[in-house]
Amino acid sequence: MSAAALSWAKPGVNPSILPAEAPVPVPACSSNAGSPISWAATITDRSGAMLPAATVQLLCGSQALAAHSAGPGHFAVSAAPGEYLLKVQAVGFAPLEQTITLSAQSVSLALVLDVQKASNTVTVQAENGYVATDSGSAMKVDTPLLETPQSVDVITRELMDDQQPQYLNDALRYASAVNAENEGTSSQFWTSNSIQLRGFTPGVFLDGLEEDPYGNTLLDAYFYQRIEVMAGPSSVLYGQASPGGILNVETKRPLATSLHELQVGFGSYGHNELNFDFSGPLATRKLLYRLTGVGFKEGSQTWFINPQRVAVAPAITWLPDNRTSLTVLSNYTYNPEVGAMADVPASGTVLYNPYGKVSPDFYVGDPNYNQTKQSFLELGDIFTRNFDHGWQLGQNYRFTSNKDHAQMIWPEELESDMQTLDRYTFDRHTTFTTSNSDQRVSEVWNTGKVTQTFLGGVNYTHFDEHWHWGSGDVASINIFHPKYYVTVVDPIIDGFEYVDSNQTGVYFQDQVSVGHLRASAGVREDWFKEYENYGSIFNEDQSKLTWRTGASYLLGKGFAPYFSYTTSFEPDLSLGENNEPLPPTTGRQYEVGVKYQPASQNMFLTASVYDLAEQNVGTTDPNNPNFTIAVGEIRTRGVELSAHASLSHSLSYTASFTHLKSLYSKSDTDDTGVDGVTRTTQDEVQYGVPLNMASLWFDYTVPASIFHGFGGGAGGRFVGASWGDDVNSFKVPGVTLFDAAAHYDFSSDNRWLRGTRIQFNATNLGDRNYVASCYSSTGCYPGLMRTLYGTMRYRW
Repeated sequence: MSAAALSWAKPGVNPSILPAEAPVPVPACSSNAGSPISWAATITDRSGAMLPAATVQLLCGSQALAAHSAGPGHFAVSAAPGEYLLKVQAVGFAPLEQTITLSAQSVSLALVLDVQKASNTVTVQAENGYVATDSGSAMKVDTPLLETPQSVDVITRELMDDQQPQYLNDALRYASAVNAENEGTSSQFWTSNSIQLRGFTPGVFLDGLEEDPYGNTLLDAYFYQRIEVMAGPSSVLYGQASPGGILNVETKRPLATSLHELQVGFGSYGHNELNFDFSGPLATRKLLYRLTGVGFKEGSQTWFINPQRVAVAPAITWLPDNRTSLTVLSNYTYNPEVGAMADVPASGTVLYNPYGKVSPDFYVGDPNYNQTKQSFLELGDIFTRNFDHGWQLGQNYRFTSNKDHAQMIWPEELESDMQTLDRYTFDRHTTFTTSNSDQRVSEVWNTGKVTQTFLGGVNYTHFDEHWHWGSGDVASINIFHPKYYVTVVDPIIDGFEYVDSNQTGVYFQDQVSVGHLRASAGVREDWFKEYENYGSIFNEDQSKLTWRTGASYLLGKGFAPYFSYTTSFEPDLSLGENNEPLPPTTGRQYEVGVKYQPASQNMFLTASVYDLAEQNVGTTDPNNPNFTIAVGEIRTRGVELSAHASLSHSLSYTASFTHLKSLYSKSDTDDTGVDGVTRTTQDEVQYGVPLNMASLWFDYTVPASIFHGFGGGAGGRFVGASWGDDVNSFKVPGVTLFDAAAHYDFSSDNRWLRGTRIQFNATNLGDRNYVASCYSSTGCYPGLMRTLYGTMRYRW
């Protein structure tokens, strides 16, 4: 084992570990002399099953060494001879502390952990570079990804640091099964609504609780710790959600080790930013804090769009004893200017126009009128309490207050002269308040060679939304020779809507481990109630039972095939002819796959195939076009491959391939294509859903013996062709985009520069002019052109 396996304790990298009730003393540091030697350990439970998500530390004096994962349950470290305190933690198991002496004869150590009886509280993030080995979201209890019968793609903080995403969409560009910027430049405004997962718009969750999809809460990517992409229906644990899956963003939490970070940035379109991130104990290790902040202003590819943001996220963790943890999280964000991009006609973008091409910078609004601003406050907590005999109580809660004001000009039809675009004004004032909570209890039973993990919980979500709006006429605009600063009359605010919705869900899940088999089953009942008033008043009351089952089998040598069947539901707020609400849309999915986590390398690979369908999709009533009937079905079948690896201290990569075909398998809707022919949408492909996607990103740091501290990254993203309308009358061409990065970490030997990192990132390096997608002949989304970012980060 080379010295590259050594991972010195850095702020934000090592987990926070509480001392035990009777802690073993940390030896004085006597290990500063002597050549490093290699030491290895295997971590298992009493049945002999490997524990890949364990945390292993060696401590002496004020120094801390974190062992490097060398495969499932295998850990290695390179350290100088001496006496150390060994600390081992794994969720669900009692912690282990003992003093060990490393000598030239030290080779390996076999460690066995017992099922947790009275466990210490830990903050664990089982990540090593680009590779995550466990998830607390997919099963709502910490479960190794190898044993999770679902495709889960994790975007780690290190990957985000290398790619420097500015928005949620940016962070997902290399994620498996995800079309991250389906609406091109507009994706920076619509964020989650511009993301596709397995052909559907996913639900977005923050720290395990759903975000209001209409509130469009724009949480800055600097606040993310990691993102878990859970593909396929997840209603059993999370309630109403898209059958395509959900995204769970985990925010940064307080650390037990000190972190001080300042970062300044600059880039294209006058981008300037200042970020900070501070964390550590507050006088005692029982009280930890984190304070993270963001400020930026920039222009954009689209004329007159100049986003700005100021945000701060204070957090406190209280650890009163070794069984209890309470973390209070908050975020206040003010966006003086959000910037609302808009779609443009297909003519002049993907279709021929005798006057040429529409500029990718084209702005459909007017600087005399357009303005968008937003502010929101989020306040919540994460609480865990461990009891004897493997019991644990957990709670997540969040309150969100969001205010949004937008004056926008939106496009309508392109006139017959092929140049003049009709427009209208839209002025909205909205407030959103959300209360989310999730209470759960779990217990781990260990009976001989059988381990059982039971989970039960109650989830409650309340959305309260107030909308006031008005719309009016505005002068048309020439899409090739636009004139701005025209007179715009403010519309009368005469529209309103009030929505009050409540969802309550009760769920149960059981996971069983017998030998090499890992099986699980879960069931949930949801009750959804909504009161809506927009001039007409109606109440909606729906309930639905969802369930899932799955199994993984640990074949050995790192292979684990799996199978799952799962269902989902999502309320449909459309109305039928008798003003009766439609039944909720339902989803079901079969998924088969295999995961691979080799013991000798820090790597995780997943291959899966699936058959996914959403039923009761609302389609236009053929007998009365003003209403909707629930007869539609969208069916998606696909193949996915994903890989994450950090093969050494210097090389990491992530790769993915997605092939999917999404059809309107049941539909009574007709539409007219660009050829003027009216046809049914039955058996046509969903518009805007590419048939193939692929990506590869790698980052390499040059060995210190060649060029100390220098490294770089490069990546390519292919988004295949998609149909431009629901009757497949025209196509949007596919595109391949290239990204790159270069970074330099200054020598730690220079005390003035120690902790400094300079980095440059470029997206769409070739400056490709392309269209991300279209939804009809009147609506297409220009793609993002080349963007450059530079950052200088200083840690101490």
